[in-house]
Amino acid sequence: MSYFDAVVVGAGPAGSTAALQMARNGLRVALFERGSYPGSKNMFGGVLYTESTAQIVPEFWNEAPLERIVTRDTLFFLDYDSAVELGFTGLRFGKAPFNKITAMRPHFDRWLAKKAVEAGVVLQTGTLVRRLLYEKKTIGRGAVCGVTLDDGSSVQADLVILAEGVSAFLTKEAGLAKAISAKQLSLWVREVISLPKEKIEDRFHLENNEGAVLAMLGHPTTQTIGLAGIFTNRESISLSLGVSLDKIAQNRLILPDLLTRLKNHPYIRRLIAGGKSESYAAHLIPLGGKSAQPKFYADGLLVAGDAAVMISGRRGSDLAMLSGKAAAETAIHARSKHDFSANILKGYEKRLAGSFYMKNIKKAADTVSYYAEKSDSDYLINTTINELAYEFFRAGMDTDEEKIAKMANLVLNKQSQAKTMFDLYAGLRNWGVM
Repeated sequence: MSYFDAVVVGAGPAGSTAALQMARNGLRVALFERGSYPGSKNMFGGVLYTESTAQIVPEFWNEAPLERIVTRDTLFFLDYDSAVELGFTGLRFGKAPFNKITAMRPHFDRWLAKKAVEAGVVLQTGTLVRRLLYEKKTIGRGAVCGVTLDDGSSVQADLVILAEGVSAFLTKEAGLAKAISAKQLSLWVREVISLPKEKIEDRFHLENNEGAVLAMLGHPTTQTIGLAGIFTNRESISLSLGVSLDKIAQNRLILPDLLTRLKNHPYIRRLIAGGKSESYAAHLIPLGGKSAQPKFYADGLLVAGDAAVMISGRRGSDLAMLSGKAAAETAIHARSKHDFSANILKGYEKRLAGSFYMKNIKKAADTVSYYAEKSDSDYLINTTINELAYEFFRAGMDTDEEKIAKMANLVLNKQSQAKTMFDLYAGLRNWGVM
């Protein structure tokens, strides 16, 4: 039976970050990944937030496998034959330390795990952790003291960090999380479409290595709440779409069909024309919110990343890395005291509580309730905004007063003003800051 100071389950952003930080500080660390390589089973929206990621690897942009520097951020309200655009182009973001950078998870995750290995971490891929090991006690269950692998072998450790992703099987086994319901998850599909570099830069109004991120609300997910996005890579674009899992079942939605409808939208079709489909992927993501989070620690055990539901609006991967860093810092402190009890490891929760992302998560509305109670809001908001835009830009023969009256009646006839304002307010709280 082998022994390490710490075992990390999952070589995604949270797990590799935790392993890297601990190894840098002299801990003997084993990192287990069930995929054939780190990132092989992962996908994400497509951007890395530089300020957060640089907390892990300073100036990572000089060595990490990245795609484009994001200088253009846009939110589109889509109806079936129109699009209202709210956007910003900040060329200042095109200079180091940048703001956001598009990336491919399979490439980035492999690079980050390689950094951990270079620091001394023992990485083992294609390995499923079956169970947690517990110290024997006369009564009850003792502290976590290692893991059992799928080949039946055991690995002992003073601490186990679970960064196992959204399924969180071991987190639930440890009694730190409840079973996940369909309404607490969203299913995302992504298609990567190759396009020549010159066409991407021409269509998205970019130069050199600049990138764009387009978030889209409304069509084709107007029968429920959903979100879509386009992320520009060097010579491809990532087109993604996600809807809550329970709404997929209730409305009998087929996400590949919705993705096809999105690609056929008259505006989106022009952006991807002539592109070649290269790959598809699908991934479950927790909807987020404080009520969905597990307990973060137990004797000999910490939980980080998606398993800890570190989701705030559209941000996930960078928060996973920051939670992995906080878990590692807690482990280093516990190692210095030779005490991995819950009494020491609760310092992890204190570290999280002081972070900007946990403050955002706590203040955010209950995302699950929003999806359940406001399932018509995307439809009402998007159709209202697009109909208003058509009326505003229509060059008719009305007086200004008549035009304003028509626009006011359009809003009033859609639903009550109070509900419209509440829909907008609730939507902003749950969509998250771009």
